[in-house]
Amino acid sequence: MWQRVRRRREGLPPWVENTGRIRAVLCLGGVPWQDLDDALQQVRLKVLERQAASGEPVRDPDAFAAVVASRVAVDWHRGAQRQQRLAQRLAARADDGSGAATGTDRDLAVMVAQLLDELPAAQRQLVVLRFFADLSVPQIAEQLGIAVGTVKSRLHAAVSRMRVRMEAQEVSWNG
Repeated sequence: MWQRVRRRREGLPPWVENTGRIRAVLCLGGVPWQDLDDALQQVRLKVLERQAASGEPVRDPDAFAAVVASRVAVDWHRGAQRQQRLAQRLAARADDGSGAATGTDRDLAVMVAQLLDELPAAQRQLVVLRFFADLSVPQIAEQLGIAVGTVKSRLHAAVSRMRVRMEAQEVSWNG
């Protein structure tokens, strides 16, 4: 108890004393072990954003951090499910209609899904909107509230990155 009071008086951030608790909430929420540090950083960022937005410190930072950690874990879980469904849809798109997809088409679909996973979130979002949702560049710019040139440059960087990775794995791609 006195340590907490002393730490808060010294100006240390509130998550210094409850990192173990936050990690436990994230683990129980389904965040993979290798991603715990990233998820913990997201929790810290959200606590800081809340403090900056309200202008005053959170009353009970331990409880608030635990709630934020559970929300981050849920978001992580939903993101993993979205990626899994995307991989399944890509594999289904490779299906020729007869119920049996060729092995190379299915392999290519899985590879594209893996390459999408490797992209930063902003680039992944643009690739999905452009090539899977079939939105035009101006429509994407309007929906996301960013400049058309920004959409074009980010999209070009993402596609180039994916093309380089596919060529490195000796896969031909006519994209």
